[in-house]
Amino acid sequence: MGVGEVAAILAAGVWASSTILYKRFSHHLSPLELNLCKGLIAGLMMLVAILVLRDGLLPQQITSWYWLIASGIFGIAIGDSAYFAALRNIGAARTLIIESFAPAIAGLLNIFMLGVHLSLQAWMGIVITTLGVLIAVKPRQLLPAVEKQLYYKGLAFALLAALCQAAGMVMSKGAMQEEGVSSLWAALIRLLSGTLAVAVVVAWMRDQSFSKAMRMTGVDGRRWLFTAIFFGTFIGLWLQLLSVKYTDPAIAQTIFATAPLMVMTIGFIKREPITFNMLMGGCIALVGVAVLLLS
Repeated sequence: MGVGEVAAILAAGVWASSTILYKRFSHHLSPLELNLCKGLIAGLMMLVAILVLRDGLLPQQITSWYWLIASGIFGIAIGDSAYFAALRNIGAARTLIIESFAPAIAGLLNIFMLGVHLSLQAWMGIVITTLGVLIAVKPRQLLPAVEKQLYYKGLAFALLAALCQAAGMVMSKGAMQEEGVSSLWAALIRLLSGTLAVAVVVAWMRDQSFSKAMRMTGVDGRRWLFTAIFFGTFIGLWLQLLSVKYTDPAIAQTIFATAPLMVMTIGFIKREPITFNMLMGGCIALVGVAVLLLS
Protein backbone atom coordinates (compact mmCIF):
# COMPACT_ATOMS: atom_id res chain seq x y z
CA MET A 1 0.00 0.00 0.00
CA GLY A 2 1.48 3.31 -1.12
CA VAL A 3 1.12 6.95 -0.10
CA GLY A 4 -1.80 7.48 -2.49
CA GLU A 5 -3.86 4.62 -1.10
CA VAL A 6 -3.20 5.63 2.53
CA ALA A 7 -4.20 9.23 1.72
CA ALA A 8 -7.39 7.96 0.03
CA ILE A 9 -8.36 5.91 3.10
CA LEU A 10 -7.78 8.91 5.38
CA ALA A 11 -9.76 11.15 2.98
CA ALA A 12 -12.68 8.71 3.06
CA GLY A 13 -12.53 8.73 6.86
CA VAL A 14 -12.64 12.50 7.29
CA TRP A 15 -15.31 12.85 4.59
CA ALA A 16 -17.45 10.23 6.34
CA SER A 17 -17.22 12.14 9.62
CA SER A 18 -17.95 15.51 8.03
CA THR A 19 -20.89 14.18 5.96
CA ILE A 20 -22.79 13.55 9.18
CA LEU A 21 -22.27 17.22 10.08
CA TYR A 22 -22.95 18.62 6.58
CA LYS A 23 -26.29 16.82 6.45
CA ARG A 24 -27.63 18.89 9.37
CA PHE A 25 -26.83 22.14 7.53
CA SER A 26 -28.30 21.15 4.13
CA HIS A 27 -31.68 22.56 5.22
CA HIS A 28 -30.31 25.84 6.63
CA LEU A 29 -28.52 26.93 3.45
CA SER A 30 -29.28 26.11 -0.19
CA PRO A 31 -26.85 23.70 -1.92
CA LEU A 32 -25.15 26.60 -3.72
CA GLU A 33 -24.94 28.73 -0.56
CA LEU A 34 -23.49 25.86 1.45
CA ASN A 35 -20.99 25.09 -1.31
CA LEU A 36 -19.95 28.77 -1.47
CA CYS A 37 -19.64 29.05 2.31
CA LYS A 38 -17.44 25.97 2.69
CA GLY A 39 -15.34 26.86 -0.35
CA LEU A 40 -14.40 30.34 0.85
CA ILE A 41 -13.64 29.27 4.42
CA ALA A 42 -11.63 26.20 3.36
CA GLY A 43 -9.79 28.29 0.74
CA LEU A 44 -8.67 30.71 3.45
CA MET A 45 -7.47 27.75 5.54
CA MET A 46 -5.44 26.46 2.60
CA LEU A 47 -3.84 29.87 2.00
CA VAL A 48 -2.76 30.00 5.65
CA ALA A 49 -1.35 26.46 5.38
CA ILE A 50 0.64 27.38 2.25
CA LEU A 51 2.14 30.41 3.99
CA VAL A 52 2.98 28.47 7.14
CA LEU A 53 4.50 25.54 5.23
CA ARG A 54 6.18 27.88 2.68
CA ASP A 55 4.91 25.69 -0.13
CA GLY A 56 6.18 27.11 -3.43
CA LEU A 57 5.40 24.18 -5.74
CA LEU A 58 2.60 25.87 -7.70
CA PRO A 59 1.93 24.86 -11.34
CA GLN A 60 4.31 26.25 -13.95
CA GLN A 61 2.67 24.92 -17.12
CA ILE A 62 -0.51 26.49 -18.48
CA THR A 63 -1.99 23.04 -19.21
CA SER A 64 -1.79 22.17 -15.50
CA TRP A 65 -3.76 25.31 -14.67
CA TYR A 66 -6.40 24.39 -17.28
CA TRP A 67 -6.77 20.88 -15.84
CA LEU A 68 -7.10 22.12 -12.24
CA ILE A 69 -9.52 24.95 -13.08
CA ALA A 70 -11.72 22.56 -15.10
CA SER A 71 -11.48 20.05 -12.25
CA GLY A 72 -12.71 22.67 -9.78
CA ILE A 73 -15.62 23.75 -11.96
CA PHE A 74 -16.79 20.20 -12.65
CA GLY A 75 -15.89 18.48 -9.39
CA ILE A 76 -16.68 21.21 -6.86
CA ALA A 77 -18.94 23.85 -8.45
CA ILE A 78 -21.19 21.37 -10.24
CA GLY A 79 -20.44 18.07 -8.48
CA ASP A 80 -20.66 19.20 -4.85
CA SER A 81 -23.68 21.45 -5.49
CA ALA A 82 -25.45 18.55 -7.21
CA TYR A 83 -24.55 16.28 -4.27
CA PHE A 84 -26.05 18.69 -1.72
CA ALA A 85 -29.15 19.07 -3.94
CA ALA A 86 -29.53 15.28 -4.14
CA LEU A 87 -29.30 15.01 -0.34
CA ARG A 88 -32.07 17.57 -0.02
CA ASN A 89 -34.37 15.95 -2.61
CA ILE A 90 -34.00 12.19 -2.12
CA GLY A 91 -32.05 11.84 1.14
CA ALA A 92 -28.70 10.28 2.02
CA ALA A 93 -29.56 6.60 1.36
CA ARG A 94 -30.62 7.01 -2.27
CA THR A 95 -27.83 9.51 -2.94
CA LEU A 96 -25.11 7.22 -1.58
CA ILE A 97 -26.37 4.30 -3.68
CA ILE A 98 -26.04 6.32 -6.88
CA GLU A 99 -22.71 7.84 -5.77
CA SER A 100 -21.33 4.29 -5.51
CA PHE A 101 -20.99 4.22 -9.29
CA ALA A 102 -18.43 7.08 -9.32
CA PRO A 103 -15.38 4.72 -9.28
CA ALA A 104 -16.51 2.92 -12.44
CA ILE A 105 -17.20 6.28 -14.10
CA ALA A 106 -13.70 7.46 -13.08
CA GLY A 107 -12.17 4.32 -14.59
CA LEU A 108 -13.93 4.90 -17.92
CA LEU A 109 -13.08 8.61 -17.98
CA ASN A 110 -9.48 7.68 -17.22
CA ILE A 111 -9.37 5.76 -20.49
CA PHE A 112 -11.03 8.44 -22.62
CA MET A 113 -9.35 11.52 -21.08
CA LEU A 114 -5.87 10.32 -20.12
CA GLY A 115 -5.49 7.11 -22.11
CA VAL A 116 -4.73 5.12 -18.95
CA HIS A 117 -6.07 1.56 -18.70
CA LEU A 118 -6.50 -0.29 -15.42
CA SER A 119 -5.60 -3.96 -15.07
CA LEU A 120 -8.31 -6.64 -15.01
CA GLN A 121 -7.61 -7.20 -11.30
CA ALA A 122 -8.08 -3.49 -10.56
CA TRP A 123 -11.46 -3.54 -12.36
CA MET A 124 -12.43 -6.62 -10.35
CA GLY A 125 -11.55 -4.71 -7.17
CA ILE A 126 -13.71 -1.76 -8.27
CA VAL A 127 -16.68 -4.01 -9.07
CA ILE A 128 -16.41 -5.97 -5.78
CA THR A 129 -16.04 -2.79 -3.70
CA THR A 130 -18.97 -1.11 -5.45
CA LEU A 131 -21.12 -4.21 -4.91
CA GLY A 132 -20.20 -4.28 -1.22
CA VAL A 133 -21.07 -0.61 -0.75
CA LEU A 134 -24.40 -1.08 -2.56
CA ILE A 135 -25.32 -3.98 -0.27
CA ALA A 136 -24.21 -2.10 2.85
CA VAL A 137 -26.17 1.08 2.11
CA LYS A 138 -29.33 -0.81 1.13
CA PRO A 139 -32.05 0.64 3.39
CA ARG A 140 -33.22 -1.57 6.27
CA GLN A 141 -36.82 -0.84 5.38
CA LEU A 142 -38.76 0.74 2.57
CA LEU A 143 -37.62 4.31 2.08
CA PRO A 144 -40.27 6.98 2.62
CA ALA A 145 -42.19 7.83 -0.51
CA VAL A 146 -40.87 10.81 -2.41
CA GLU A 147 -42.95 12.94 -4.74
CA LYS A 148 -42.26 11.81 -8.30
CA GLN A 149 -40.99 15.22 -9.41
CA LEU A 150 -38.61 15.45 -6.44
CA TYR A 151 -37.47 11.86 -7.01
CA TYR A 152 -36.49 12.39 -10.64
CA LYS A 153 -34.87 15.72 -9.81
CA GLY A 154 -32.87 14.13 -6.98
CA LEU A 155 -31.90 11.18 -9.16
CA ALA A 156 -30.61 13.54 -11.85
CA PHE A 157 -28.63 15.53 -9.29
CA ALA A 158 -27.08 12.37 -7.80
CA LEU A 159 -26.05 11.07 -11.24
CA LEU A 160 -24.63 14.48 -12.13
CA ALA A 161 -22.71 14.54 -8.85
CA ALA A 162 -21.18 11.10 -9.47
CA LEU A 163 -20.19 12.02 -13.04
CA CYS A 164 -18.70 15.42 -12.19
CA GLN A 165 -16.85 14.25 -9.08
CA ALA A 166 -15.29 11.39 -11.04
CA ALA A 167 -14.37 13.79 -13.86
CA GLY A 168 -12.86 16.19 -11.33
CA MET A 169 -10.56 13.47 -9.97
CA VAL A 170 -9.41 12.45 -13.46
CA MET A 171 -8.78 16.08 -14.46
CA SER A 172 -6.75 16.62 -11.26
CA LYS A 173 -4.61 13.62 -12.22
CA GLY A 174 -4.13 15.17 -15.65
CA ALA A 175 -2.65 18.28 -14.02
CA MET A 176 -0.49 16.48 -11.49
CA GLN A 177 1.06 14.10 -14.00
CA GLU A 178 2.17 17.07 -16.13
CA GLU A 179 4.61 18.34 -13.47
CA GLY A 180 5.51 18.19 -9.78
CA VAL A 181 2.67 20.32 -8.39
CA SER A 182 2.16 20.10 -4.62
CA SER A 183 -1.13 18.53 -3.56
CA LEU A 184 -1.90 21.58 -1.39
CA TRP A 185 -1.54 24.05 -4.27
CA ALA A 186 -3.56 21.72 -6.53
CA ALA A 187 -6.29 21.53 -3.89
CA LEU A 188 -6.36 25.33 -3.47
CA ILE A 189 -6.56 26.07 -7.21
CA ARG A 190 -9.25 23.43 -7.65
CA LEU A 191 -11.24 24.72 -4.68
CA LEU A 192 -11.03 28.42 -5.58
CA SER A 193 -11.95 27.72 -9.22
CA GLY A 194 -15.03 25.83 -8.17
CA THR A 195 -15.97 28.37 -5.49
CA LEU A 196 -15.61 31.29 -7.92
CA ALA A 197 -17.92 29.53 -10.38
CA VAL A 198 -20.48 28.98 -7.59
CA ALA A 199 -20.17 32.65 -6.51
CA VAL A 200 -20.98 33.82 -10.05
CA VAL A 201 -24.10 31.62 -10.13
CA VAL A 202 -25.21 32.76 -6.65
CA ALA A 203 -24.77 36.42 -7.62
CA TRP A 204 -26.78 35.88 -10.80
CA MET A 205 -29.70 33.95 -9.28
CA ARG A 206 -32.32 35.98 -7.44
CA ASP A 207 -33.32 33.21 -5.03
CA GLN A 208 -29.73 32.75 -3.79
CA SER A 209 -28.01 35.03 -1.30
CA PHE A 210 -24.27 35.72 -1.26
CA SER A 211 -24.54 37.54 2.08
CA LYS A 212 -26.53 34.68 3.63
CA ALA A 213 -23.79 32.26 2.67
CA MET A 214 -21.10 34.51 4.13
CA ARG A 215 -22.94 35.39 7.33
CA MET A 216 -24.35 31.85 7.67
CA THR A 217 -27.75 33.36 8.39
CA GLY A 218 -30.08 31.00 10.22
CA VAL A 219 -27.34 28.44 10.88
CA ASP A 220 -27.30 27.05 14.41
CA GLY A 221 -24.17 25.42 15.84
CA ARG A 222 -21.69 27.21 13.60
CA ARG A 223 -18.74 25.64 15.36
CA TRP A 224 -19.89 22.28 13.96
CA LEU A 225 -20.08 23.76 10.46
CA PHE A 226 -16.50 25.04 10.86
CA THR A 227 -15.49 21.58 12.07
CA ALA A 228 -17.06 19.97 8.99
CA ILE A 229 -15.33 22.47 6.70
CA PHE A 230 -11.95 22.00 8.39
CA PHE A 231 -11.96 18.21 8.22
CA GLY A 232 -14.25 17.49 5.27
CA THR A 233 -13.15 20.20 2.84
CA PHE A 234 -9.74 21.52 3.95
CA ILE A 235 -8.13 18.27 5.15
CA GLY A 236 -10.31 16.01 2.99
CA LEU A 237 -9.63 17.81 -0.31
CA TRP A 238 -5.91 18.04 0.48
CA LEU A 239 -5.80 14.28 1.12
CA GLN A 240 -7.84 13.60 -2.04
CA LEU A 241 -5.34 15.45 -4.21
CA LEU A 242 -2.45 13.76 -2.42
CA SER A 243 -4.00 10.37 -3.19
CA VAL A 244 -4.64 11.24 -6.84
CA LYS A 245 -1.04 12.41 -7.19
CA TYR A 246 0.34 9.02 -6.17
CA THR A 247 -2.27 6.56 -7.43
CA ASP A 248 -4.81 6.10 -10.22
CA PRO A 249 -7.93 8.32 -9.84
CA ALA A 250 -10.25 5.32 -10.31
CA ILE A 251 -8.51 3.48 -7.46
CA ALA A 252 -8.65 6.60 -5.28
CA GLN A 253 -12.34 7.13 -6.12
CA THR A 254 -13.08 3.50 -5.20
CA ILE A 255 -11.52 3.96 -1.78
CA PHE A 256 -13.43 7.26 -1.37
CA ALA A 257 -16.62 5.29 -2.07
CA THR A 258 -16.11 3.33 1.15
CA ALA A 259 -16.96 6.47 3.15
CA PRO A 260 -20.55 5.23 3.80
CA LEU A 261 -19.07 2.15 5.49
CA MET A 262 -17.09 4.43 7.77
CA VAL A 263 -20.27 6.36 8.56
CA MET A 264 -21.81 3.04 9.60
CA THR A 265 -18.74 2.26 11.72
CA ILE A 266 -19.18 5.58 13.51
CA GLY A 267 -22.81 4.62 14.06
CA PHE A 268 -21.72 1.26 15.51
CA ILE A 269 -19.37 3.03 17.93
CA LYS A 270 -22.32 5.21 18.95
CA ARG A 271 -24.24 1.95 19.58
CA GLU A 272 -26.60 2.39 16.67
CA PRO A 273 -28.10 -0.87 15.31
CA ILE A 274 -26.09 -2.72 12.65
CA THR A 275 -27.87 -4.94 10.12
CA PHE A 276 -26.73 -8.10 8.37
CA ASN A 277 -26.56 -6.19 5.06
CA MET A 278 -24.18 -3.66 6.62
CA LEU A 279 -21.85 -6.40 7.90
CA MET A 280 -21.94 -8.45 4.70
CA GLY A 281 -21.57 -5.41 2.44
CA GLY A 282 -18.73 -4.06 4.56
CA CYS A 283 -16.85 -7.37 4.37
CA ILE A 284 -17.34 -7.59 0.59
CA ALA A 285 -16.15 -3.99 0.16
CA LEU A 286 -13.04 -4.69 2.25
CA VAL A 287 -12.25 -7.69 0.03
CA GLY A 288 -12.69 -5.44 -3.02
CA VAL A 289 -10.33 -2.81 -1.62
CA ALA A 290 -7.78 -5.55 -0.83
CA VAL A 291 -8.00 -6.86 -4.43
CA LEU A 292 -7.61 -3.29 -5.67
CA LEU A 293 -4.56 -2.56 -3.51
CA LEU A 294 -2.86 -5.80 -4.57
CA SER A 295 -3.40 -5.10 -8.29
